[in-house]
Amino acid sequence: MKRVNGKWREKLMLPSRWFVIALFFLIAVNAWSETHNKTVTIKKTNITVVAAFDMIKQQTGAAIVYQEDAINKDIRLNLDLVDVPLKAAIEAVCNPAGLEYTLRDNYVLVKKKVVKTVVKRSPVVAQSESSNRRTVTGLVVDEKGEPLIGVNVTLVGTKYGDVTDINGRFSLAASTHAKLFFSYVGMVSCTINIGNDTHLKITMKEDNAMMNEVVVTGYQNIQKPKMTGSAVTISSDKLMQRYTSNLLSNLEGQVAGLSTYGGELKVRGTSSLYAETSPLLVVDGLPIEGRLEDLNQYDIQSINVLKDAAATAIYGARASNGVIVITTKNANQRGKIDVAFNANLSLKENPIMDYNSNFYMNAAQQVAKESEYYDYYFFSGAIADPVGSTLSGYNFGNGPVSPLNYAYYRAAKGEITMDELTKIKTQLSHNNYAKEYADAVYKQQVLQEYNLSLRSRSEKSQNNVTLNYQYDNAGIINTMYQRFTANYKGSFDVTKWMTANLSINSVYNKSRERGYDATSNANNVWTHSAYESLYDANGNIRKMYGVSEGNELWQGGGYGTLDLSSNPIDEFYNNTETTNRLHMLYHADLQFHIWDGLTANVQGIYEYDQNTNEWLATEDSHPARVIKNAYCNYDPSTGTMSYMTPETGGFRRTRNTNGQYWTTRGQLNYSKTFGKHEVNTLAGLEFRQTKYKGSNSLLLGYDDQLQTGSAVTVNFLDLYNQQYSPYYKSNLNPYDARNYAFVPYIKNSMDNIREVMHRFASGYANLTYTYDSRYNAFASFRKDYSDVYGLNAKYRGKPLWSVGVAWNMEQEDFLKNVKPINYLKLRYSYGVTGNIYQGATSYMTATTGSLNSYTKLPLATIDSPANPNLRWEQTRTSNLGVDFSLMTNRIRGSIDYYHKSAKDVFSNKSLDPTSGFTSMFVNTADMNNNGIEVQVTADWFRPNMRKAFGWSTSYTLAHNSNKVTNVENPSMYAYQLLSNRFVKGYPASALWSYKFAGIDDGKISGPGETLWYGTGGTISHSVQNASTDVMEYSGQTDPKVIMGMDNRFEWNGISLSVMMVYYGGHVMRCLQETEYGQGSIAGALPSYLVNSWTPQHPTSTPGFGQYGSTSIGNESYYGNNSIYNASFLKIRNIVLGYEVPKEMLHHLSLNRLAFNIQVDNPKALWTANKKGIDPETLGVRTRSNYIFSIFVNY
Repeated sequence: MKRVNGKWREKLMLPSRWFVIALFFLIAVNAWSETHNKTVTIKKTNITVVAAFDMIKQQTGAAIVYQEDAINKDIRLNLDLVDVPLKAAIEAVCNPAGLEYTLRDNYVLVKKKVVKTVVKRSPVVAQSESSNRRTVTGLVVDEKGEPLIGVNVTLVGTKYGDVTDINGRFSLAASTHAKLFFSYVGMVSCTINIGNDTHLKITMKEDNAMMNEVVVTGYQNIQKPKMTGSAVTISSDKLMQRYTSNLLSNLEGQVAGLSTYGGELKVRGTSSLYAETSPLLVVDGLPIEGRLEDLNQYDIQSINVLKDAAATAIYGARASNGVIVITTKNANQRGKIDVAFNANLSLKENPIMDYNSNFYMNAAQQVAKESEYYDYYFFSGAIADPVGSTLSGYNFGNGPVSPLNYAYYRAAKGEITMDELTKIKTQLSHNNYAKEYADAVYKQQVLQEYNLSLRSRSEKSQNNVTLNYQYDNAGIINTMYQRFTANYKGSFDVTKWMTANLSINSVYNKSRERGYDATSNANNVWTHSAYESLYDANGNIRKMYGVSEGNELWQGGGYGTLDLSSNPIDEFYNNTETTNRLHMLYHADLQFHIWDGLTANVQGIYEYDQNTNEWLATEDSHPARVIKNAYCNYDPSTGTMSYMTPETGGFRRTRNTNGQYWTTRGQLNYSKTFGKHEVNTLAGLEFRQTKYKGSNSLLLGYDDQLQTGSAVTVNFLDLYNQQYSPYYKSNLNPYDARNYAFVPYIKNSMDNIREVMHRFASGYANLTYTYDSRYNAFASFRKDYSDVYGLNAKYRGKPLWSVGVAWNMEQEDFLKNVKPINYLKLRYSYGVTGNIYQGATSYMTATTGSLNSYTKLPLATIDSPANPNLRWEQTRTSNLGVDFSLMTNRIRGSIDYYHKSAKDVFSNKSLDPTSGFTSMFVNTADMNNNGIEVQVTADWFRPNMRKAFGWSTSYTLAHNSNKVTNVENPSMYAYQLLSNRFVKGYPASALWSYKFAGIDDGKISGPGETLWYGTGGTISHSVQNASTDVMEYSGQTDPKVIMGMDNRFEWNGISLSVMMVYYGGHVMRCLQETEYGQGSIAGALPSYLVNSWTPQHPTSTPGFGQYGSTSIGNESYYGNNSIYNASFLKIRNIVLGYEVPKEMLHHLSLNRLAFNIQVDNPKALWTANKKGIDPETLGVRTRSNYIFSIFVNY
């Protein structure tokens, strides 16, 4: 493979028989499009040499390589060529221009004619040099080991040298102490000491300097020096340095200002309160509705993150949150099929089930703590009738029976002795419920991913096929996730003036997991005491009960209803939820070359997204038994039970959703250079439609083996009207069957899914002007129309615009001779972008589908009133930045300062209740974001051959300050501020808390109870109904500061990469030291209760047992005593790689073979909190991941 102006060529190799069928398709397409006997026609006068070469390349597809300084730009040619062969055309240009050429296949190497001259030297010098001089030959290759054509090789200190030929080879005479200087466009120059070597192999690295970088905006490709906006490009090579199972994770730490914290993708903070906050996703030029996680990262050529208005405003009302532009790969090599195969095996660390690591007491600690209370309750005499009270609780049927509580009950009743009680306590202290559950439910989590790509290119076409398969067993029994993607991308030069591009992308997902259960806690490990056992005395998995579902001693009151115990293992098989998803994306693009500088594009994209979710609960499942118990009637006269639902079978809920989205665009592009002036402009129209609909269906009495439901007619209105069944009436504390059975299992399975369709239309234009390669000016304008806002004609269309200027300072005379500065650009931009909140519309909306409970006629409910003044949210962004490249491009990067002001932001506004509505969404809020971003890459050591040492560092820093500057907050009471958290003058992610005042020693409320500061500095146990003045701002949950640092070391094919991330300036609410009511003991006990308040041991931790609270509010869940600094520094991954030398691969017919070993999320280097809380999980540390990867190229 040989690199020529960024394009690749390689000798055809015989493929493995494994890929013959797939290759046959590509070969057939190539044969169809191959054209022979190229000819050239040029009738031009006063044409430059470069322009002539460009016309030859356009007509023949030939790759013409030359160094710019070899061509005299003042020479003008008069050409009159009609259908002449390629060779004749090249000669017609080279001969009068004083050039010579080498032609091989479809490649032309052009260089200046060398005029041999005789240089006279002194006899002494001549004799000295001749004794040391000998012929030195060499091969120059790129980082992948492929020959480079046209590299300038110069003998340092002389004017003599050579240019590498079509095979990347050179030859010249030099002495042992001489040095050779290698330079090539797009590659980093290097100097080599010759020494005693007579044959050299030089590896040149790509020059990532910004001057050579091209920013892809989706509408156009712009050279970095002409860009006035803020944008960052991530190359395919950078993405491939580490493995992540989805593209979202791979972006972390790569772009200053882009945050993936908490799984949310944001660019430059939050600019909306209720509307979309994720950036717009653009693939191959057009926006898509699909997910970033759907994209195959092995198929991505580059990612461009557009951040400010000058870069994003062309996208109009969807650009306030930034734009991510993804370009997929194209074939680079001609004349062969390029085959690449990648495989990854990920082994995830098993769940950390240790009680203390999860901030719970272990079994011995919990037995000891509960025994303190049970000793008091049963044997102190403080409780009048502990045995009777306990038995009443058992008969209450409101939850499981604690084995420790039951042992104390039996001892107090006289059924067992105190010694036997002590023996039981000792046995319970050695149990470990979490470990037993983990051994039964969890398994080694293994994620496998395989990728195969086939790419080919001919003179007039290119074809790309990529297949990817991913399987994750999730590390849980009867649970899995799999994904299969198949992508095709082709480009065809239909005529000299038209190119057609076509791509088809398909994604198929399937997942299976345990189904939803509204009441059972069998599969929540921490709702069971640490001293419990998963198994009964016979070694079988024991029965477990949820809230108000009875217990081991009380099972339904004897009415013949079904036992509602759950088996946590069986429920993984009896109650399952399976999701199948198919996402198809079709993209077509026609490019027309109208005349010199003027082109036209017609593009279209169609997306189809089909989701089918099946919830299957067998007859033995817990949800199926809940439904039967909830809807039965007991006839005391006959002693019989009748059911309102089928007596046999389970149920099956099927939910189908379908999304169809299309976008079309027509665009004209014009570029013109005249003298020192360069103009690039475009204008176009764009139309888009989104449509989403779905349906639900429910089959009761379903038998999966027969694939049928019951023929019994069910009156669902009667089900809704039944509040209590005999099962729940016999319970001393019955709960409403509507909330625990009808809503979660029936209503939610039958609700209508509204069909939503929106249409959008846009017109846009932009202009880039460059003078003398130094000064750049940019302007864009776009007007969007949408059916979301249309009642008031004033707001139907939204004009959005941006302007920008840039100054390439390194082109100025006063900096041209400053050698450390290779590139320096100052830029400024200002513009207006928009955002749409589709949860509100200017029209009155209503929901249908339900029935009136009295008339049993269809019922419509008005959701929101009409509001003709609804309009787009708008964000005004100003950005000041500098791009730089220093020290022969060893240090390069950018620094940006931005200010974003969001206006007309949607917020909830209170209404006069007499209007029929209490509130509605309107454009009333405003907010600001300010920030600074730094992005730097440094090549400390650049390896110029395999055994040379290399070290590079990529560093990103972003600081964002967010503030809501105007919003209505309807909160009157303290507790309301917890849900209505948006407050003027504070960040959008603000946390509000009650102010902790300590633990009551019995003088105010009750001993051991928490105290809180109320109005006017008063202290009481309950302040949630006080005014909002009692609340305290505790900080924000979004990080203010995000840093990323990636160090990469290379030597002799071995590479080591270490990625570190820092998140800081934010807080978290977790490990709340909540109160326990007197006598309320259920599940695993938090470890903080080891230090709970007692009169003998007064602490700041709430009391427990007899010192527990008599009344529990929400204060302890939202107190400032559970706020922690969430800052942390972590190594995100460590990657050790090895690239097998190319010389060892020839006999295997391979071009590349490489291996990686990667560790993700080792233990955090530092956390600001001292309790060992992982801020990313709000508890136990993130599990590590171990990945093994292989890369093969044929």
